[in-house]
Amino acid sequence: MSKPKEVLKSEYNVPNLERGLMVIEILATKKDGLTLAEITEALDLTKTTAFRVVSTLIFKNYLQKNETTKKITLSRKMLTLGISAMNEQSIVEMSIDVMRALRDELKESVMLGVLLDTKGTILEQVSSSYPVKLFVEPGTQFNLHSSVGGKSILAFLPKEESNSILKKISLTKYTKNTITSKKEFKETLALVKQNGYAIDNGEDIQGIHCIGAPIFNESGYPVAALWITAPHGRLPHEEFHKKGQIVAKYALEISVKLGFISQ
Repeated sequence: MSKPKEVLKSEYNVPNLERGLMVIEILATKKDGLTLAEITEALDLTKTTAFRVVSTLIFKNYLQKNETTKKITLSRKMLTLGISAMNEQSIVEMSIDVMRALRDELKESVMLGVLLDTKGTILEQVSSSYPVKLFVEPGTQFNLHSSVGGKSILAFLPKEESNSILKKISLTKYTKNTITSKKEFKETLALVKQNGYAIDNGEDIQGIHCIGAPIFNESGYPVAALWITAPHGRLPHEEFHKKGQIVAKYALEISVKLGFISQ
């Protein structure tokens, strides 16, 4: 004879796991985060229980705490799990028509990628109309410091999160143009944020130029990047600004599809 559902729940649930999931769920609705006291009150937990649950989730990198504001928010690890589990396919589906339109306008290969921990991953690409093109398999990883995908996303992350990632990565030199100074790289990110687009001046592969821009979700969080890539002869320096604005325009189209409201 099977047991009623209520009995199964009371017999097999794990209280602290349940509380941990409650903390994650409430923080998912609070973009600016909550203090420990606010979490304790909102979920009607004891101070000791809330402290233990939150401390464990911070230790395991699912949550992060701003030591200045004392606000606790979901970490990049948690957001990454969310993107991987639920949103990658929807981002691709919402982006593919825009990617094709960008390819048709500029004729160059178009890439879509996301940040996963300290690397980036290409989700999709639309090949160039030209006979000579760069082809990259979806799933290929890219370095954050030498790519427009990495720069586009890092520049628009909350500063604390961006700095945390920068502490973990090595700025390996791949070409004579690769940025290897973290001070210079931070200055580059500030310029990306100012311009609204990023450039790869042959920093990852000699002779290959790229221009990219961030894609935002409904909360204004940079969940992905869109970029074009081409041989330097087809994408010279003097065209960076003009084509950067075009790429940013198409990236914004995808952002709007994801619920982002442009200011």
